[in-house]
Amino acid sequence: MAAHGPTAEMNLKQIEYFVRIAELGSLTKAATLLSVAQPSLSKQVRLLEVELRQYLLVRNGRGVSLTEEGTVFLKHARGVLDQLDRARHEISDIKGSPTGKVVIGAPSTAGKGLIGRLVAAYKQRFPKATLEIIEAKSWSIYEWILSGRIDIGILYDPRPSALIETIPMVQEEAFLITSPSKVSIPKSARIPLRQLEKFPLILPSYPHTMRVLLETAAARAGIKLDVTLQVEGASFILELVDQGYGCTVLARHILEESTLFKRLQSNAIVRPHLSRTLAIAISSQRPVTHLARETFEMIEQYLKQA
Repeated sequence: MAAHGPTAEMNLKQIEYFVRIAELGSLTKAATLLSVAQPSLSKQVRLLEVELRQYLLVRNGRGVSLTEEGTVFLKHARGVLDQLDRARHEISDIKGSPTGKVVIGAPSTAGKGLIGRLVAAYKQRFPKATLEIIEAKSWSIYEWILSGRIDIGILYDPRPSALIETIPMVQEEAFLITSPSKVSIPKSARIPLRQLEKFPLILPSYPHTMRVLLETAAARAGIKLDVTLQVEGASFILELVDQGYGCTVLARHILEESTLFKRLQSNAIVRPHLSRTLAIAISSQRPVTHLARETFEMIEQYLKQA
């Protein structure tokens, strides 16, 4: 778009106005939220478009929508406002108890007890700060760390990368989980890896870390696993094992936290032992707030003592 005369210098107020309008899809709603007269709001966004020499919004009967250029700019504009907010909180944290917010991503299989204890420790140490925990698969958590959606990730077997800082914390051994009423195995028996091909298995799909661990070990042993069902969610898998649809392989603590603990049986897998690593991770490329860094160190120390 052509600019007429000198352009106005972009400022944070214009960026904030644009983000709020884009999020609400309405100049009227944004003006109410921001307590700014609608003509003034419209003028500031227009100046922003002139500065960028691109149309960002399209006005229509229902409100406004983003142009392709506006969609791209929105992503960067949110990043600018987010970094400014982080800087404000970090500066205020220097003179007192940290404030602000930390977002942690964790898989459900990390353990309800673990997450509960971490929340208690966080609230005790940072009483003025808020905490958000998002449950997700490890591969999603990894991507969210890179994109900046979360501050800290608790995840399994993270891929080595110069983009994230990881600290291995806990080794989780894999156990064969069966229903004693359907499969007869002595409680004290240790199951050689090669024998897993004899069991109908209920496993999560790729790229779940437990599935990758098992398939990799099976390939090295020269065996093929009999995967009869692919199911997402440990609780669903255990229910199906209890109903006799097959067996599974999980960390023992997952079974212990289940209501089916007394109904199902776990046997260690040997020759070789199978385990995955629970780690904590944080971006090494994106700015990290003082609060997020302290939380990361708190989790590290907490898991070392657990």
